[in-house]
Amino acid sequence: MALPHDTFRELGAQAILAAILERFGLPLVVKPARGGSALGVSVVREASQMPRAMVDCFAYGDVALVERFVAGVEVAVSVVDTGAGPSALPAVEIVADGGMYDYDARYNAGATEFFCPARLTTQVAGAVADAALRAHTAFGLRHLSRTDLIVDPEGRPWFLEVNVAPGMTETSLLPQAADAGGEDHGKLYRRIVEHALTGS
Repeated sequence: MALPHDTFRELGAQAILAAILERFGLPLVVKPARGGSALGVSVVREASQMPRAMVDCFAYGDVALVERFVAGVEVAVSVVDTGAGPSALPAVEIVADGGMYDYDARYNAGATEFFCPARLTTQVAGAVADAALRAHTAFGLRHLSRTDLIVDPEGRPWFLEVNVAPGMTETSLLPQAADAGGEDHGKLYRRIVEHALTGS
C-alpha cells in the first residue's frame, strides 16, 4: 500500500492504521517510497509500533510504502548492460548481525556478512536473476540497476525494490557481484559508460 502523508493526515492516523492492520496483519514493513540506505525503514511486529514507524518513515519522504513482512534470505542482484542487452551478475546474499540490513549494517564494516555467489540452489539462483532482469525491463531501466529480493523458505523470490544508483563502496553489493562474476571493475564500468554515451 502506498500512503501519501497528506492522505494520512486528512483521514486520520487511527483510522488508517486500523485499516492497514486489518488488511495486512502483522508483521509489516514501513518504508519511504524513495530514498536509500534503509533510512526510515521499520519492521512492525506489534500494533503499538505502527505510529512510530509512520513518523520515522515520513521523516524521509512524503509517501510511505506499507508491505507484508516476508521472512527469508535477503539477496541483491545487479543488472548491467554493456551493449549486448541486460545481464544479471551473481546474486549477493546479505546476513546482517542484527537481523536487519539497516543503515548501520550497511556502513559499519563487519556488521554484515556477505556471500557471493549467494548460497542458493541453481534453480533459485536462476529465479532471482530472472526476477531482477524482469524488474529492470519492466521499469524501463538502462545500463545499470540493482534489485533487492527476499527468498522465502519455499524458494520463491519476493521483489522488494530496485535501485538505479547502487553503491560503489568497499561493502557495496554491485562491486562484490562484479568480483564473483569475474569482472574487472574498471573495464566493466568503462563499458557501461561507453554504452550509455552512445545513447542506446
